[in-house]
Amino acid sequence: MPETIKVEIDEALARRFRKKAMEKYGYKKGAVKKAMEDIMRKFSATSRPDWSSLEGTLKEEYGGMSSVELQHALWRRKVIDSHRHKHIP
Repeated sequence: MPETIKVEIDEALARRFRKKAMEKYGYKKGAVKKAMEDIMRKFSATSRPDWSSLEGTLKEEYGGMSSVELQHALWRRKVIDSHRHKHIP
């Protein structure tokens, strides 16, 4: 039985992922699903995921904030962005 997983990701990352998925799996319905399943299979097949490529990326992007400061800044940005979308005519 199919499972639905909902996540929120950065808009630019989503666009890059869709573009790569379509380049690899074709410009047709289901390309993003196939790409995501492929990535999830590879990720879950390893006994220990390699997180080293992700270490420090947010810290560099957000100027050395602590994890708590970063969490609060991102939460505030999300709240502000959601209010902007609600008030757009």
